[in-house]
Amino acid sequence: MKKDIKERIANLPQIHLFKNISEEELERMFRCSKTVERSFENESYIFRQGETPRHLFLVLEGAVIIAKDFASGRRDVLFVVEQGDIFGEMFLFADAGNYWYDAIAQGKVRVLEIPWNFFYCFCSNACEHHRMITRNMLEIQSEKNFSMTRKLHLLSGTTLRERISLWLLEQAGDDCVVNLTMNREELADYLGTTRPSLSRELMKMQQEKLIEADRNRIRIIDRETLELY
Repeated sequence: MKKDIKERIANLPQIHLFKNISEEELERMFRCSKTVERSFENESYIFRQGETPRHLFLVLEGAVIIAKDFASGRRDVLFVVEQGDIFGEMFLFADAGNYWYDAIAQGKVRVLEIPWNFFYCFCSNACEHHRMITRNMLEIQSEKNFSMTRKLHLLSGTTLRERISLWLLEQAGDDCVVNLTMNREELADYLGTTRPSLSRELMKMQQEKLIEADRNRIRIIDRETLELY
């Protein structure tokens, strides 16, 4: 494992994929799996719909948008993967020959690219780190399934205001503030609407003193009313 990769991982918060794996075991794992680091510029594709899945990806720096593009030009943002998280894992054990979504760099992005063969082929020594990373993968998959269930609940809102309210209530901390990690266009895609429609509805909600919004965050003013939608 290259020194810069090792240092970058050490400086990240706790990474679930590598939980309970020592630094020495991590080095062996990276050599065994032939893991490499790759860099991507803003809006570049890490992989595209229709390509053959061969790797698991871990975000070292930046964020990655997971989205489904349609022939009409509409984009449905499924979720955003941030520093320390993985993506591409849903294809690992699935019987799917092609990606059905795109992975797009949001700003400058660095990722670790781990070949799938590592997860399928256990070495003759049955290394502890190999067993542990497989267990960690199952935990991560369960969390991702829960996240997608939450999005299905979000999209169950029949009106745009209902979907915005559900999303805000889900994302807000104890201070009732939502710090935005997506821009307005990406958030509109995530909520299944257009940017102008989202902006108009947020403006109305602000005028009705339900929320207070600026470019980087939204503060809930009237939580009780939002919970009624």
